[in-house]
Amino acid sequence: MNCATVKEWMPHYIDGLLSPDMEFNIRLHIEACPDCALWLEEARELAQLWNDMESGQEPIEMCEIPDISVHVMSQIEQLEAGRRERAVPETAARRRTAPRTSWMHYGLAVCLTFILLQLGVFENLAYGISEINGQMSTSVSGWFGPQGEQ
Repeated sequence: MNCATVKEWMPHYIDGLLSPDMEFNIRLHIEACPDCALWLEEARELAQLWNDMESGQEPIEMCEIPDISVHVMSQIEQLEAGRRERAVPETAARRRTAPRTSWMHYGLAVCLTFILLQLGVFENLAYGISEINGQMSTSVSGWFGPQGEQ
């Protein structure tokens, strides 16, 4: 009998639900295998805990875990206060110009575009774009055959 089979049948072995032959074979393996013996011991402890929980008994007292949340939260607040102190204070001039700056940039871009259109800078732009598209489609169709195969 191998370890995997013993571990698979371990719950039935603990509960005494196996045939006498199977129980005997598992017992022989456990006596010869220290890993399976340790596995059996842990499985019995877990089964005992499970039965205690189902029967309504109080569980075994766990070690006291200290409550560190108050200390951690105070440290976080100190860090946050230090960050606020180091932050650059907002001035009246900065408040007044910062939101308008982006609109000024957009307005300037629109004005420059309008002036360039009036001067005819973009006059041949549509022809250039269609010429580029034609060259691109010719080069792409050169890669593929007439059926679209490579």
